[in-house]
Amino acid sequence: MSEGFPGQRLIVVPPAIVETAEKNPICAGLFPTHIGTFESVKGHYVKRGEGTPESIVIVCLAGVGVCRFNGGEWQLKPGHLIVIPANCPHSYEADHENPWTIFWFHVRGNMFVHYLNELQISAQDPIINIPNISGLMDAFEDVYQHTESGYTNTSLLCLSTSLAHFFGICKLYQRSIKASQQGVEKRIEKTVEVMKTSLHRLLTLDQLAEIAGWSPTHYAALFKNKMNVPPLEFFTRLKMQSACDKLKLTNEPIQNIAASLGYNDAFYFSRLFKRHNDLSPKNYRKAFSLISE
Repeated sequence: MSEGFPGQRLIVVPPAIVETAEKNPICAGLFPTHIGTFESVKGHYVKRGEGTPESIVIVCLAGVGVCRFNGGEWQLKPGHLIVIPANCPHSYEADHENPWTIFWFHVRGNMFVHYLNELQISAQDPIINIPNISGLMDAFEDVYQHTESGYTNTSLLCLSTSLAHFFGICKLYQRSIKASQQGVEKRIEKTVEVMKTSLHRLLTLDQLAEIAGWSPTHYAALFKNKMNVPPLEFFTRLKMQSACDKLKLTNEPIQNIAASLGYNDAFYFSRLFKRHNDLSPKNYRKAFSLISE
């Protein structure tokens, strides 16, 4: 394993400090034991015949590199994030002509698997694409800075929670590497944009499916898989969010608000609003209005 390259930053949290951190249930859930960067390094090559006790998260910011483990080989380009499982023999190296710039973490904790599940990362499909590189770098620096304050109880807690925030940023900006999945996301996003500009209408599942170019059944299944809610329920939530804003920010009559959102029956609108917000429109306005009497 070659080390000592220009542009390298490397933090190894002392084992005794890791042991102390893991007595805190938050840190025990997610904690970085190693943090580092390499900047455009030719000849950067690492091989570990028995892997590491922790999982390794590598993020490519520029250039190209290759990771090999579990019988597979994955090329990393800017915006790619890969996770090498704990105790897994592996190697990785920078491209000879266009060497990568990367940062990485060694990660342990009983919550880490849940973050991987959210990001849909597995040993068989270990790589994702996150095109917002500046957002990733900012989130990394947020983690790194907490290694420079001494290993106090507060800084250890901040190390854990800033790493959790990093994975939250990954989820926020994640895009699938597979072209077919990218196409799915674009079609779904197109229908979401139509919903946002059609709050005054009552769209049907058939209409949304036609915009996406799928059958209603196929569209509904793909939409729910991505958004965790059926399309028409998502559309209704957008309408209710708009209704909340109007109730808080205007004195517009409730009947007019209902009509502006495609509901000609104000009583039906009120029942629907209460189902989503646990308050009738009238009581919601009374509780949250920002308009002075």
